[in-house]
Amino acid sequence: YYHAHGIDYSRLSEKYKPIEKSYGKSQILEKDYHDPNQIAIIIQEMVEEVAMRLRNHHVDTSVIHLSCGYSRYSTKNGFSHQKKIMSTSSSKELVPYFLELFWKYQENNAVRSVAVSCAGIKRKTSMQLSVFEDYTKTLQQEQLERTIDKIRERYGFKALMHANSLVAGATGLKRATLVGGHKG
Repeated sequence: YYHAHGIDYSRLSEKYKPIEKSYGKSQILEKDYHDPNQIAIIIQEMVEEVAMRLRNHHVDTSVIHLSCGYSRYSTKNGFSHQKKIMSTSSSKELVPYFLELFWKYQENNAVRSVAVSCAGIKRKTSMQLSVFEDYTKTLQQEQLERTIDKIRERYGFKALMHANSLVAGATGLKRATLVGGHKG
């Protein structure tokens, strides 16, 4: 009633900080990629960047989404699928989920664009442990990822990369030098 009649009791001194609903990354590749293994490397690099953002904002994701657009010369447009997962922000856990989606739905068509996103965002308040996993290894993995994040924040993303980011077709090393996807 009040808002409809132009009355707003919001305090202007309180700064509004919206909670992000999803975190993602996409890229249009500079050429058509015919080798699915090269696309898998690109997906891994992108997921690691998104996971780093999740950890920096102290949130977990419970829904992942992968989209691959095929070349204009392909008879199909591509695919776009999502999957509900256990809440996490761990690169070690997220990468296999995304690669599982990729290998399940890719059809050996030339890929021209890739997008990864994480939704179902929740504040990280505690860690969910499984009966079947060793909690000390889980804590060590989380500490390792936080350490990697700190190094990458200080020295740049290419300070610590997987060796497969150096193979032909990988884009992570080149993209690390770009600002907003463009030459800086």
